[in-house]
Amino acid sequence: MKLTLKLSIIFLFLTSCTNTILEIEDRDYIKVDAPQVSVVGEEHEDYFSFKGIPYAQPPVGDLRWKAPVAYSSSEVVDGSKFKNECVQPKVESSFIDRRTISGNEDCLYLNIYVPKNNVDFEKNDLPVMFWIHGGSNIWGSGSSYDFSNLARKRDVIVVTINYRLGVFGWFSSDFIRETSSGLDKTSNFGHLDIIEALNWTNRNIKSFGGNPDNITVFGESAGGHNVLTLLASPLAKGLFEKAISQSGYVQTHSVDFATKNSELSSEKIFEEDIKYLTDTQEIVSFLRNLSSEQVYNKYISTAEAHPYPITPISVRDDIVIPKEGLYKSLENIDPNLVVIAGTNRDEMNYWYIRSDYFFDTTLELRRSLLRSEENFKSWNKYRSDIWRYRGAEEPLRRMAKSNANLYSYRFDWDEQRDGPLGDYSLFLGAAHGLEIPFIAQTFNMEQIPWYVRPILFPDSSAAGRNSLSEQMMTFWSNIAKYGNPNAFGKQKNWEKFSLDSQSYLRLDNPNDNLIQMVNDPVNPVDLINDLKSDSTLEIKERCLLGWIAVRQFSEFENPGPPYNFCSDFSEEQLSLFRREVEGAE
Repeated sequence: MKLTLKLSIIFLFLTSCTNTILEIEDRDYIKVDAPQVSVVGEEHEDYFSFKGIPYAQPPVGDLRWKAPVAYSSSEVVDGSKFKNECVQPKVESSFIDRRTISGNEDCLYLNIYVPKNNVDFEKNDLPVMFWIHGGSNIWGSGSSYDFSNLARKRDVIVVTINYRLGVFGWFSSDFIRETSSGLDKTSNFGHLDIIEALNWTNRNIKSFGGNPDNITVFGESAGGHNVLTLLASPLAKGLFEKAISQSGYVQTHSVDFATKNSELSSEKIFEEDIKYLTDTQEIVSFLRNLSSEQVYNKYISTAEAHPYPITPISVRDDIVIPKEGLYKSLENIDPNLVVIAGTNRDEMNYWYIRSDYFFDTTLELRRSLLRSEENFKSWNKYRSDIWRYRGAEEPLRRMAKSNANLYSYRFDWDEQRDGPLGDYSLFLGAAHGLEIPFIAQTFNMEQIPWYVRPILFPDSSAAGRNSLSEQMMTFWSNIAKYGNPNAFGKQKNWEKFSLDSQSYLRLDNPNDNLIQMVNDPVNPVDLINDLKSDSTLEIKERCLLGWIAVRQFSEFENPGPPYNFCSDFSEEQLSLFRREVEGAE
């Protein structure tokens, strides 16, 4: 049930249990009574927003490192403001400060953007697009992404969510498993949060005018990885009908690795704290009674003792993720699902542009290349091709064994400003995450500092940029509405991906006729061979790139560099070199 209200100071809501007073400034707002929650949101000119809706109980105290517990309350939620982000490194300017904590463990909230279609929500039946944010599953939030333009311009409902991150979202502990049952024995609490948010959406979205039988999950980077995980997880079956993975990837870890062997395994993080504790329940109580700051600081101090530690996220626990892994599980997805998977042409430039290895980074914006242009282009091409293989092509090839409703893309737009601050079309180009503003049609996103926006999106690019944004919003919403990206719009040339035709749609300036199908799949054997003899790269560079390639081409194995001439470099040396190249502090 929905009610539109106009008040200037205070409105008293009477419920069966409590009186809830909301102090709201002079504006229009709207109340929705859904099965699990009543919420008051804001009414804007052509859309409604409902912010900070709890979908699960706060995972604090005894609920830390447990499966999310569904939220239900007679309290009326104030949906005019975003709620807490999950615990994560603090963002300083455009950089992540891993040593400083921000956020709160009480963070399982979602946000809903509803187009102003029929004000009587019960008469609406709108497609739902469910956004999963990126950030390596270590940082980020749903509130950082404004999809109101996508909602209002394409007549879809957009849901954005928070989910537990880092060591709070992924924690594989024998002690917890021994004292738990059911889903609480998992290692993938963050994935369970996403699944619970999907369950909440299925149960409640009809009250906001959405169709629970037409949900599209979409996400970028770690969010894209999480989309692929949902496709593979038995716990997510039937919760959505379409899926879009943007710059996702396939990477999972064994339970043993996450528990004992990783530099950031649960045992190693708290090794000193629990070495004199012998009772399992006492150990679990100790871990759950630590403050979030204590847990985070233990995690960071352990990470800083290693050259390139990997947080063990997405664990093959045989609960959320089958022991056979993602690739194998993707071979048996529902044949009726519609799936898009794609990457960006210059993924790694997002990291390289911050690196002292490639650039003089003395000044905040000015960039001058320290290495040859050919060398820089080789680094970018190999790493982006590796990402494309593990994030789009190989997942789609696996899915193609059971599903014929598959599409692939590559985002190529690179019309940044070229001038005294540097050639950003080369230095950044179609970098990781740059497609998001086009889908949201929001080129002033909060993640992009105001002083960077004129460089990324100069006035000279406005016409082509807006045309591409309109077309991408059309493609994405066509999938959500009809399961066919070509249903409406100027461009209707997106062909399906199949084992016989492993093509992708190049997304670039439509005003220059650059939206075209391309057939150029990544062959891992050819990539390794080309890299071995690439004279634009130094020996150490080839060793690191080859090592990264063979590790990311496999979900289970962690081999060393594939070349005999790499024996002079230890794993620690290559790990430190990787930190240097990628601009890690």
